[in-house]
Amino acid sequence: MKAKPFIVGFFALVVLIAAVSAYIAATIDRADKTVSMLLSPDGKFKAVKTTVTGGGAAPFCVSGVSVFLAAYAEDYAETRREYEVYSGPCGKFANDEPSPKVEWQSNTALQITHVPVAANAKLPKLRNIDVTKSVHVTFATRE
Repeated sequence: MKAKPFIVGFFALVVLIAAVSAYIAATIDRADKTVSMLLSPDGKFKAVKTTVTGGGAAPFCVSGVSVFLAAYAEDYAETRREYEVYSGPCGKFANDEPSPKVEWQSNTALQITHVPVAANAKLPKLRNIDVTKSVHVTFATRE
């Protein structure tokens, strides 16, 4: 007989937690993620650009570029930060093209062009060589 109040209380708690979870999921804006991949000319490496944007009360946009062997899946860039060569705020160039722009200059040379950072924005993290020490990265700033 004493188990019945416990079971009823437990199920009431489960229903309350489910209701709170549903409310939070419905009211919080989700971030949008886009992933693009660019193979090196010889097909050995790939540069993966991941952009995460969010709206709402505090809009944001952050991009990261990772370089690794072409055999790995694109989602590898999300879990292994040591392969990241660029991480910073994103934006748009004067011609409305998204920033940063990623271009292979040769089989082992990658150029990342980005917009200047606003005075109040966080500076991008730049690494001029990938973790394998095979791909050299150059950075350029363009309006």
